[in-house]
Amino acid sequence: MAETYSKEVVKEFALQRLRLTPSTLGKNKDDVPSVVRSIGGLQHGGHEIELFNRFENFEPEWFDYWYENYALIEGHVLRGALRIINVDEYSYYFMATRSVARRRAAYHKCPLSLNDNHFVAFNFMDEHGPFTPSEFRETFGTRYPQFKDIARKLLYELYDYGKIARMGRKNQKPLYHTIGELPYKLDMSQINEEEAKKWLFLKCLSIYGPFTIEDVAHWVGWNLTETKETLEALLEEKKVMSVKVEETREPHFVRREDLDSLSSLRDDLPEHTLIRILFNDDALLLGYYRKLEEYFGYHWEYPQFGEGIVWRAAILHGRQLIGEATVDMYAKSRFFKVKKLILRREFATSETLSQVENEFARHADFQNKTLEMTPQNSSKASETSNKNLCSYSLEGGKDVEL
Repeated sequence: MAETYSKEVVKEFALQRLRLTPSTLGKNKDDVPSVVRSIGGLQHGGHEIELFNRFENFEPEWFDYWYENYALIEGHVLRGALRIINVDEYSYYFMATRSVARRRAAYHKCPLSLNDNHFVAFNFMDEHGPFTPSEFRETFGTRYPQFKDIARKLLYELYDYGKIARMGRKNQKPLYHTIGELPYKLDMSQINEEEAKKWLFLKCLSIYGPFTIEDVAHWVGWNLTETKETLEALLEEKKVMSVKVEETREPHFVRREDLDSLSSLRDDLPEHTLIRILFNDDALLLGYYRKLEEYFGYHWEYPQFGEGIVWRAAILHGRQLIGEATVDMYAKSRFFKVKKLILRREFATSETLSQVENEFARHADFQNKTLEMTPQNSSKASETSNKNLCSYSLEGGKDVEL
């Protein structure tokens, strides 16, 4: 008979692996690589905020140290997004997501094979690199004028095929070089796609614990057919097994090696009220996006481009999402503006509001900005169309209207 776990146990397992509990927070610079590994990498652009939320007192130079010393690498993996992952895991992430890359319409589409033009570009990069894309177009195009208009396309296809990779940045632009000339060792031939997919499936379960096939497919970007094929191989190898999660119908799957951890939490579930302000691309939001409300109690939505929202902050309180706020933190502004704060009614207390404000103040200090948030009416929550939510008008922000 399949093991059964409550949603609270499943959530606690995931939050511990995602380093979002008091006992799992990083403490110093040396913890950065292990945190990145534990949570499945960082989304480029929000990576410092994601790390800030997973340390007691994070310093930006800690990330810079490991990035500049080539322990971390950028790559378009997991749904084609630009991720920052541990160098020794790059080959696995990369090979496991080539099927995703081959299905892309255009941008970073992986070619099925390489032609003579690709090898001319590769040999030039191998001899003269590294280059940024604009440098490569100019330099390679000068040497081979017939290729100038397709120089960038050749570079990106070599990258998506695994012949070249990123090696840091130059003036905020990505640098590329051939695999053999990188400052870190990468062997793209050490693993095939089938084995890499099994590795990445297990990686997903190591982070989130009990997940459905649909959950894994969403996290990686696979279609359901290839996800099922990978699961069947892992079941046959007895590396994963099916379990039940209370109040759900779909079968969930876990790594066999995580059963003891889940059972331990079932026997002794810790209580904590850590508050964290999550960025749009936080690993928790990405993994649980399809069922945030079902598990964490709040229907958070990723901000769409047309909304003009830089950051729709999801507010985590212990094992619950208790609300959200719109945050403006433009680089040229000295203010960290928090507005349109919404809290679930059961958490809309002066104490919780004060704790949330303190956490926003930590973020403002981290960004070297002045917090603009102070509630004009901390005890006067506005009515909303959803009776389970409370909204607040914040100084410097617009009135909330839901």
